Order: sequence, then structure tokens, then C-alpha cells
Amino acid sequence: MENVGYILMDRSKVLDGDGNEEEILSLSLRGRRFGIRAPELAALLEGGDPARVERLSRNWRCYLDGVEGVAELSRSGKAVNLELFGSRSLEPSGLRSPELSSEWYTVSLRALRAVLSGESRYAMVAGVPGERGRVIPRRGPTTYQLRIPVSATS
Repeated sequence: MENVGYILMDRSKVLDGDGNEEEILSLSLRGRRFGIRAPELAALLEGGDPARVERLSRNWRCYLDGVEGVAELSRSGKAVNLELFGSRSLEPSGLRSPELSSEWYTVSLRALRAVLSGESRYAMVAGVPGERGRVIPRRGPTTYQLRIPVSATS
């Protein structure tokens, strides 16, 4: 496995979609920034539901800008696996295909607990080999415009 990023607790507050402040763990993968809400990650480590991995955007302040993936415990219970499902796969010709592919990453559970407790500043995130090109069938983009038929009479 190859180290492709890191996750850190920087104690900064970001805004969620409702305008509330949330404490997050910053996740940097291959030059892209994401956030995982600290309470959701703490609940995940206690055996709870999967945590959301959300896009981090910046305007006048950092805010969470939509769900990009999910974080869940591995089957062995020794790592947290991150699945990002919002990336487009590349065709051999270099063009982007309309189908979405899933990217998989993993971080050690021991290192993540050290980050949450404050013992360590960051934990390394590794890419799972062979899982990057797996294609997930998705529907095409939907539009919410109402099309009203108009007759052309003059």
C-alpha cells in the first residue's frame, strides 16, 4: 500500500449545511481536502454507524460542501476504511467517462485513536491497491427543471 495522504485534528470549526459549527478531522488525499465530523468518527470507533466523508470548501470560512464518501470499520477491526464514491474514472483515451468509480483508502485504527485523543497530530492514509478502478453503476445527472409544453401561436 502507498501513503497517499493524511488525516489530522486541527481543532478548527467549520460550518455545516445548516450553518452550525462542527469540529472535524481534516482529511487530505491526493491534493483534495475532505472533512469527517469528530462526533461521527468517535461514534464509529465505538462500534456505531459509518461516518460521512464530506468535501471541504472555503469561501470566507471553511464549510462542509456535500457528502463524498463514507468511513467504516474494517472487517478485522484494526483499521478504518474510507470509500470515496464521487470521482470520475478516466478512459484509456484520457477522457472522463460518465460512470463514477469508487476509490478506497485505509487508516490504522491505533493511529486514528491517537489523533482523536491528542497523542499524535496526524495519521497517514494509505490507498488500497486494485480498488481504484472499480466502476459503480449510477444514474445520469437529473434535472429538476419543469418542462412546460408551449404551443407556438401568433
